[in-house]
Formats: sequence, C-alpha cells, structure tokens
Amino acid sequence: MKHTLLKRSLLLLLLLLGVSWQGFSQFKVIGYIPSWGNVDLNAVQYTKLTHINYAFILPNTNGTLQGLPDPGRLQTIVSRGHAAGVKVMISVGGWNNGNDGGFHGLAANSGSRTTFVNALVNLVNQYNLDGVDIDWEYPDPNTQSANDYVTLMTQLSTAMHSRSKLLTAAIVAQGGTGGGILSSVFPVVDFLNIMAYDADGPNHSTYNYAQTSLSYWRNRGLSKEKAVLGVPFYSRPNWYPYWQLLQMGASPNSDSFNGEGYNGIPTMKNKTNLAFDNGGGVMIWELSNDVSGANSLLSAIHDVVVQRGGGGNPPTQPGNAPIGQTIWLQGFNGQYVTSENGVAPMMCDRPTVQGWEQFLVVDAGGGKIALSNQGKYVSSEDGLQPMTCNRPSVQGWEAFDWIVNQDGTISLRGNNGMYVSSENGTQAMNCNRATIQGWEAFRWGAVGAAARTTVAAATVAPEVENAKAGTATVYPNPIVKGGTATVKMEKYDATQPVQVTILDVNKKVVSHQKANSGVLNISTSNIASGLYIMTITNGAHTFTKKIIIQ
Repeated sequence: MKHTLLKRSLLLLLLLLGVSWQGFSQFKVIGYIPSWGNVDLNAVQYTKLTHINYAFILPNTNGTLQGLPDPGRLQTIVSRGHAAGVKVMISVGGWNNGNDGGFHGLAANSGSRTTFVNALVNLVNQYNLDGVDIDWEYPDPNTQSANDYVTLMTQLSTAMHSRSKLLTAAIVAQGGTGGGILSSVFPVVDFLNIMAYDADGPNHSTYNYAQTSLSYWRNRGLSKEKAVLGVPFYSRPNWYPYWQLLQMGASPNSDSFNGEGYNGIPTMKNKTNLAFDNGGGVMIWELSNDVSGANSLLSAIHDVVVQRGGGGNPPTQPGNAPIGQTIWLQGFNGQYVTSENGVAPMMCDRPTVQGWEQFLVVDAGGGKIALSNQGKYVSSEDGLQPMTCNRPSVQGWEAFDWIVNQDGTISLRGNNGMYVSSENGTQAMNCNRATIQGWEAFRWGAVGAAARTTVAAATVAPEVENAKAGTATVYPNPIVKGGTATVKMEKYDATQPVQVTILDVNKKVVSHQKANSGVLNISTSNIASGLYIMTITNGAHTFTKKIIIQ
C-alpha cells in the first residue's frame, strides 16, 4: 500500500535502529523489514545479512504489548531467515510519531517492567526469535528516564542472555539527546545501532556525519564490536526510497538528485569500510527500499564485507549447534579431525573415527561452543600456534562460533575472528584463516552411544607411528598432460585404503582416487597443465607431493 508523503516520512524516520549478536566478532549486517507495505519476502537477499529486525511492536504503559502486526509475515521471515543462517529479532518501539510515552511509563515501575520483560520472553519463544531490539529513542538525560532506561535494559539483558538470546538497541547518532543513553548500558547489550541519518535536510547522512557519529559513541566508551553504523536506503528531505530515486532518474553512483540527498553505491561502500575500521557492523533502514541486481545497495555492502574478509554465514546460537552430542568432524580431504589425545598438535588425517576423533559439543556461553575430548578442550591457541586439545577448562581461546555454511558444512571461528583450517591434513590444524574456503569447511555427524570409544593410555603415540610410516613416491614428475602418474607406497598398510587427492593452487580438488593397493596409476587426461599438490593417505599416514603437469 502506498503511503502519503507525511506517513512515509514518519515511517521512515521510524526505524532508525539496528541489531546484532552478542559479542560476536563477525561483521554484522542488520536489515529492518517493516510490518507494513508490500515487501517481497522472496526477493530479500537473506545470505547477505546476519540479522533481520522485524518492526515494530509497541509497548503499553502497564508493560503489556500491543498486537503484533502481521504475524504471518514474521513467521515467514523467521523460517526463511533461519534457513539462511540469519538471526531474526523483534524490534520494539520505533519513532511512533515521537511518542515514547509507553516506555516512560512502564520503565518507571518495577511491576510494569517485569510485565514487559515477561511479555517479550513469551513473544520470543512463541515465534522462535533470536532476541529483542529496543527502539526507545529519547530517554531524557535531564530526568529519571535515563536511569529507568538502564534499569529496564539490565532486566531485559538478564532475561535474554540467560536464554541465549540477544539484546540490542537503536540509539541517536550524537550528543544532546544521545546523553539519555548512559554508558552503564554498554555492558548489558550485545551491540548498539547508531542512527547516523536524518541530520540536516539533503545532507542528512554524509560520510563525515557517519565518522563523527561513530567517534561520539566510541569516545564515550562503547567498544568497537558493539558500535554498529546505521545507513539509510532513502533520501531527504522527502524520504524517497532508493528504488524510487532510480526510477526518477537518479544515479546509483551519486549522492544527490533534484535536491534529494541519499547514499549511492560509492558512499555506501566507503561507509562499510569505515564501519570495518571503527565499528562492528552496518545497520540498514530499510530493506524494501533497495533494488535487485547490479545497483543494489545491500550488494554494495556485501562486496566490501567479502573483500574485508567478513564473509561467510553468521554464527548460530548454541541452540542450533548440537550441544550435548558427541560428534565427528570430517575435513575437505575426507579425513577426520583428531585430538591426538592432547599430546601433539591436532591434525585432520584419520581415515576412521575412534576415541581421539570424537568430540563432545559444550555450550561455552555467549552464543559460543567448545569441543571436548577425553576430558580436555580444543584450543585455537589464538591462531598463533597449531591447535591443541589439552586445556582443562574453557577460556577465550577454547570458545568458538559454530557457523553453518550454505552447503550444510560447518565452520569454526575462534575468538581472534579467524577460522579453523584442516590444512587438508598435510600440516597441524590452525585457527588463522580470514575466510572460509574448502579447508575451513567440515562435515559433521553424531556418534552413537554404542560407537563411542575410549582411547587406551598405552596406545602408540602418533609421532611413533609416523616414524614407521616409510615413504610415498610419485613418478614420473613432471607428468606429461594426458599421461599417467604412478603412486607407490612404501610399508603399505593393507588394512587401510590408499587415497590420492590432487589440488590446484586455489585448493580446489581436481582429482580424487581410492584403491586397496600400495600402487596406483593416476590419469591426468582431464587435468590442465600447471603446478599441483598431491596428498597421499594410507591409514594414519599422509604424504604431500608437489607435482607438475606439462
């Protein structure tokens, strides 16, 4: 439905919020979807988002909630968002014609605060939401309402975080009314969405305004990870949606058209880079104002995210990870991750799942998981050393984000913001990759109770086994394109198959062959000329060879 100019201006003022997750280091991209209008939920680019905020539900002064607008739409967003690994939250409040009366009334009374918190807990549970975003925009720094805001957010924080849910809030861009958000709120929220727009007519959301807005909050003590920069997908002074501006003749690469000020693709990319350098993410008001194709502003943001290494699917909450299950992890090379019983750096080179290859998934708190084997925990070693499984308790380096990739594999991100790599089984595993490629993706599965085994203390240590492994040879090398390479294993273990994988310089598998023999003939007829890496695995032993096809 089309709105009048006045309604559109109020509604687009309305949702200057943003959201994210609790303390996650991944760069956040948060988009609002309003309950009104003809938003095509099939056209939403879910995979380019980490969070969606559904706007709005309004509070009453007694702490109860007004009716949820279009529950069916919210249910569809939750279903499609979760399928793409996106967090979906309910946004409470909004501009509401500048009327914050509901918040002022309920926050000032302990009984109505409790009613409000319980109502939101029930709503989150009913619709399988991932958290709550509060848009009480104007607590007054000169009245009790600023302290009431802190009290309300603290109570909400306890209720949400005890259930592994998120709590965020939208805040004004700079001083004046910004003083109504006391710094004591910072520790209790997962992040704050800075509404860096609607400042000054056509110049309402310049790059400079974004800079000074981030600086204002960071200088007040808000951490980088919790400072999310809000960007507009509309113009001022007349609040034209971006898609309508383009229809009117505006350029996607400009910031002004016929007296209307907006953010085109270059400015949107510059602001995203600014948010990478000085904040923890970008918040968008709002997604239905975008276009599809090459001129999409969300795609422009996503391009920078990928370039800056913040890509990949967002992390899931512990509730979406297999908490309490014992699992195996299989690397890109088809081998299994082993703890090495904590006596050596971890590898991804085991052909079968035994005791050392079984990991209990533990809730590490704050939306993260830990992996335990034989009573000790896997450590990322902060990415500075090869990974181990020798920690007696879970600290920062033992906590990981469980990330579900689009192909169903999972990835693990350490507290340093880097991803765990299997190193294709040729080296000890590390947590130092900036992006998810083949070696940073793992298949996983649950280990049945009957299959769980305990490793005997007398088992031969892997370094002793490797000392007995012998060698593997490849000839001829270089190999004539279209010819055959012969792989020969010395001291071949006949109880285990030999697997030969050839990878190109981009780590893409171009050939994989398995045989129950110590000698294999590998055809190169379908492989282009060039330099390749060949991995040869037999049992617990893996060898790496550089080969040339010419």
